Amino acid sequence: MVVLRALMFEAMGTPPELVADARWRRAAHDWFVDRVGAADVRVVVAEVDGEVVAGAVGEVTTLIPGPTTPNGSVGLVSNVATLHRHRGRGLASALTDDLLAWFGGRTDVTRVDLFATTGGQRIYQPRGFSVRAFPAMSLSVPREPD
Repeated sequence: MVVLRALMFEAMGTPPELVADARWRRAAHDWFVDRVGAADVRVVVAEVDGEVVAGAVGEVTTLIPGPTTPNGSVGLVSNVATLHRHRGRGLASALTDDLLAWFGGRTDVTRVDLFATTGGQRIYQPRGFSVRAFPAMSLSVPREPD
């Protein structure tokens, strides 16, 4: 899953030196070890001949309740990635469908969010995802490395 996560960051235009940094990879590995199997996380993968070739993560997050989140429970789809040689086979679509079924049937989320690359939009728009009126923004907070 960490390899697929790196592939996702590459597709999102993250600078190669950041993608290659072992610190985040180690922390991501530890996150997967700790969080896989938790009630609020679903990790789904596609395997070919015993090799994980695609993956996706669903998480239930809590926000302050609002008009589209009356209970404050929001789903987040992330880490959707497929190895290059296995793309175009519908794997990411199938994994996304699995996560959406999980959100709808086994959680209390009232909205599901994700951040899509231009290429990924073709997967999400037919499933009802739409571009929001207000763009996502972020700010990096510098921290000393461990």
